[in-house]
Amino acid sequence: MSNKYVNFLIFAVFLIISGVIYQKFYRPPEIGAVTPSGNTVELNMKSLENQWKFDPDIVRVKKGDRVVLHIYNEDTYDHGFAIEAFAVNSRLFPRRTTTIDFIASNIGEYPFYCSVACGEGHYRQTGIVIVEE
Repeated sequence: MSNKYVNFLIFAVFLIISGVIYQKFYRPPEIGAVTPSGNTVELNMKSLENQWKFDPDIVRVKKGDRVVLHIYNEDTYDHGFAIEAFAVNSRLFPRRTTTIDFIASNIGEYPFYCSVACGEGHYRQTGIVIVEE
């Protein structure tokens, strides 16, 4: 019985040491924790009524910024808002403002889109978040 616990303890120590070695020597810097800039970017957006379009459809921020989007859905039906790179996916209820909050952790251009099937223009309802240094 005690041999099982000794083996478990040895395995746990091995995992912890392996993790520390990976973090210190092998992990690519772009997948590590981002240093927050301390800056918060708040932006009012709209899902335009019967146009299947976000306004604005381009959002520019700096790496490490906290991004707070207040999105008002002008339509009488649901839309969605998703940015896969930042694990964002929210439903936008009709005639309401939805607040979405995330950290712009990596430099690049990241598409956002309507994530709720909403009608004929659903696939055109897109935009882009540009994260700069």
